[in-house]
Amino acid sequence: MKFGDKVRYIRNRFSLTTEQLAKILNVTQSYISHIENNRRQLSRDKIVILARELNTPIEFFLYDDLKTLEEIGAEEKFKAMLHDEKYYSYFVIVNKAVDASISPDELDQAIEFLKNYKAREQMSPLVEKEVKNSELRAR
Repeated sequence: MKFGDKVRYIRNRFSLTTEQLAKILNVTQSYISHIENNRRQLSRDKIVILARELNTPIEFFLYDDLKTLEEIGAEEKFKAMLHDEKYYSYFVIVNKAVDASISPDELDQAIEFLKNYKAREQMSPLVEKEVKNSELRAR
């Protein structure tokens, strides 16, 4: 996505007119049109103002391979997970599954099986207690 396309994307995402965005950046509406049509570029200072005023990570405007804000959020979330100790052991297990050629569907089925097994295991003591209570009531 080109820079001007990103400016248009952000402007539309915040439901701003070109006139409103021009006022935020202290430029003309015509200049915003030129930017959005990739005929002009914003200065670094204006990019910083744009990012700050619209609460948007500056990386969104600087990296060519980003297409949406959601991509930045997903990347940041993934990076945070990589540094979180509780996720590390899960990444090791997923890596083992990949090495063993276990497909994502097969892994998902295994997880569902384990969830059901654990649910039955937790229900078992409750069922035993109910059986004992009904036996006591029957006496």
